[in-house]
Amino acid sequence: MPTRTLRVLAAILLLSVLSMILVCSASAASRQEVATSLIAEAEHAIVRAYEVVLGAERAGANVSGLLIDLTDAAGLAADARMVFEAGDFEEAIRCAELSLEVGDWVEEVAAELELEAVQAHAERVWWFVGVSVLGGAVVLCGALVGYRYFKRFYYRRLLKLRPRVG
Repeated sequence: MPTRTLRVLAAILLLSVLSMILVCSASAASRQEVATSLIAEAEHAIVRAYEVVLGAERAGANVSGLLIDLTDAAGLAADARMVFEAGDFEEAIRCAELSLEVGDWVEEVAAELELEAVQAHAERVWWFVGVSVLGGAVVLCGALVGYRYFKRFYYRRLLKLRPRVG
């Protein structure tokens, strides 16, 4: 009977070791898939952020600081890709998550800067329109006042030149 118990224990031990190996390999495969998807997502976030930064720059916003942050995000994505190729999936996941976080933050800030730049441009346009209308009104009023004085001066002079009968 003790031999049978030992055989059963050995079989249970063998099954548990095999199941641990399968779980570990499945876990490594799932970590690899997670790293792959996070790296791809981080790269897409960087592309989206670049497009929003480009739009903000076209709107007239100062995006120089965002370009530095975007470069950092791209560097983190490249690091994630390199450590992924080296087989360090945990570090690849960490770098990809940081890159994704920075990319999303840059995209959000760039969108806010673009909105502010568009609003500032609209305010400048209204300011220029208002100043132009006011300037036109001042010129028109000056022309009318000048015409009245010129007309008065011209008639006085004309009356002095009129021959008097007498």
